[in-house]
Amino acid sequence: MPEPINRRATERFAVNASTSCSFLSPVVEDFGPVKIKNIAMDGIGLLLAQRLEPGSLLAVSLSNSARSFTRTVLVRVAHVTPDHGTYLMGGSFTTPLTYEELSKLVL
Repeated sequence: MPEPINRRATERFAVNASTSCSFLSPVVEDFGPVKIKNIAMDGIGLLLAQRLEPGSLLAVSLSNSARSFTRTVLVRVAHVTPDHGTYLMGGSFTTPLTYEELSKLVL
C-alpha cells in the first residue's frame, strides 16, 4: 500500500516527554443562532432559546463580515435568567478580547 500524501499546510513536530494534554472535550451540541445583547473585553451577554447551566463552557463564534473579522472564543457561563421567552446568559471569556477585536465588533 502506498504511503499517504502529507497535505498539511505546516510541519508538525513531536513533543518532548514533559508535554501532555490534560483536557479534551467534544463540542456535542449546536444551540443554533443566538443574539448578542452586549459585549465587553472580558465577557458577553447572549439571548438564547434554551437554558444553559452556570459553569458550562461554550465555544462562541463572533463575527463582523463588514470588517472581515471572525474569532471563536471560549465563554464560561456565569448566570442564566429567563427573559420574555428566551434566556439571557452572561458569561466570561476565558481569554479576554483585545481592544482591537472589541472595536471590530462594536464600532
